[in-house]
Amino acid sequence: MKALCLGARAVLIGRAYLWGLAANGQAGVENVLDVLRGGIDSTLLGMRESSIRDLAPEHLVIPDGFHRALGAPSGATAEQVTA
Repeated sequence: MKALCLGARAVLIGRAYLWGLAANGQAGVENVLDVLRGGIDSTLLGMRESSIRDLAPEHLVIPDGFHRALGAPSGATAEQVTA
């Protein structure tokens, strides 16, 4: 949900579908996807939103003073970043 709030158009579910496949074949995969969908639906309900398209960064609770810089610092050279 965090990635979707921050603008991701897709997210990966990892190996969950493989666990379902190993446990019960196609029905197991369908069950895993139903569980994931239910979690998304419950989260949206708790956020009072009807669609993941309605999610925005404002839905996230970020502690005061928290900052995380992504990528290389501005002005950094490739040698500085890999050192």
